[in-house]
Amino acid sequence: MSEIVRAYAEYKGQQYNASYNSGTKLWDVDIPSGSESSYGEDNHTYPVTLHAFDAAGNETIMYATDDTYGDQLNIRVLEKTKPTATIISPTQGSVLGSATQDIEMELQDAGGSGLNMASVIFKVNNIQISTGLTWQDGSGGKKVCTYHATNLSDGSNSVSLQVTDNDGNVSDVAEVSFVISTSAPTLNVTSPTEGLLTNSNKVVVAGTAAAGSDAVTLSSVKINGETVSVGSGGAFSKEITLQEGENTITIVAEDSIGKTTSVTRHVTVDTKAPIISDVEAEATTVDANSTIHLTFKVTDPAD
Repeated sequence: MSEIVRAYAEYKGQQYNASYNSGTKLWDVDIPSGSESSYGEDNHTYPVTLHAFDAAGNETIMYATDDTYGDQLNIRVLEKTKPTATIISPTQGSVLGSATQDIEMELQDAGGSGLNMASVIFKVNNIQISTGLTWQDGSGGKKVCTYHATNLSDGSNSVSLQVTDNDGNVSDVAEVSFVISTSAPTLNVTSPTEGLLTNSNKVVVAGTAAAGSDAVTLSSVKINGETVSVGSGGAFSKEITLQEGENTITIVAEDSIGKTTSVTRHVTVDTKAPIISDVEAEATTVDANSTIHLTFKVTDPAD
């Protein structure tokens, strides 16, 4: 019987020599597992093949399919890099003017085992969402999704996202907080009154304006497109020049996210005095204590 003179293990195309332990009478071999996950391989494992040689040159090969020891020769390698979860939109601290928002998200595997899409945890205001999510392939191996969120409440809202890869690595939780503000600015125009008829070609446009919620600020007040200054308590006042006839005055208050409220006033200017004509006295000589009867015509030049 020949002496066993050499043994080695073959793993991922490389040979690793084994050494004989006279105490245990076993051959020992250390094989570097490598950093790559085995999840994408058949059976999610890397196979090890054992080779043994005797002094006469006979070789025995044991494959990972061996009925007895095959389960010892199929090695599952777990990568240790966490995947990433990112919320693209909305951004942290943003203030949005609609209760309906598209939440844009992306996931990416960083270690090679692939994403376990069944593990995705997506929450809106701490409530997990399981429907309405359709993940698609994006650039660079990413998974992307847009979730159409509706009925978001005015005030603070939050969304969060987390995923696990196929080797059990859990991503950090991506979380974004944002504010919904659906209320338009308030606008109270105290002057002029609607339908004002005046003989002056100037009128003072005055009132107050304020942001619709604490989440936004009043950005501007414009009268017929011209920005006017706003003082304490949102008060504004500006004298404007009118044209003869009907004038339309539009006052617009706008907040910091572009929401507007407008008020329209119609003012008519009539500076032309009436014209008297066709004066006729029934008699220009009358008795004392009698009645003087006159007829005359009055026309308005504006008619």
